[in-house]
Amino acid sequence: MQRLGCNPRLYKQMDGTNANLIENCRRGDRSAQLALYKKYARRLYIACLRIVGNAPEAEEAMQDSFLKIFTRIDQYQDGLNFEAWIQRIAIHTAIDYVRRQTQEWEELSENYAIPIDDEPDEEEIQYTVSQVKEATKKLPAGYRVVLSLFLFEGYDMEEIASILNIQPASVRTQYMRGKRKLLDIISTG
Repeated sequence: MQRLGCNPRLYKQMDGTNANLIENCRRGDRSAQLALYKKYARRLYIACLRIVGNAPEAEEAMQDSFLKIFTRIDQYQDGLNFEAWIQRIAIHTAIDYVRRQTQEWEELSENYAIPIDDEPDEEEIQYTVSQVKEATKKLPAGYRVVLSLFLFEGYDMEEIASILNIQPASVRTQYMRGKRKLLDIISTG
């Protein structure tokens, strides 16, 4: 099983390390909790930051995620992808933070047409990863969450609709408008 460039023996060893940490966390071992925290804190913080959009709240969302992970670790089913399980908890926690900030979701009918106007063309704009990250922070929360879930976390439109409790058409519209606004921010920056 070749995964992310790791050889199979190393991958199994990493799985064994996680299994030991998970089991010890289930027993309430604080050192195992700290080890799990150190192993995944940065990854979860980055996911929260993409969704929340600012460092202090991303830090809080990440901390809350770990509290949920440690209190719900008995719900984790062995054999499932642990990283995906904790990532899902972090994403949902970050979305809850955004929901508390403001409601910017636009509900639209299924037959809503997206207007086409003379905005910058994606192919015409040259941008770097750092420009995209900075521009994403400037987006309104609704656009930022949808773009982050789709582009960075790999969810499809229907999954995002389910997570956010909005219609798939609204997700597509939020995505298109958010992408257009992102391109506009990059092109004027």
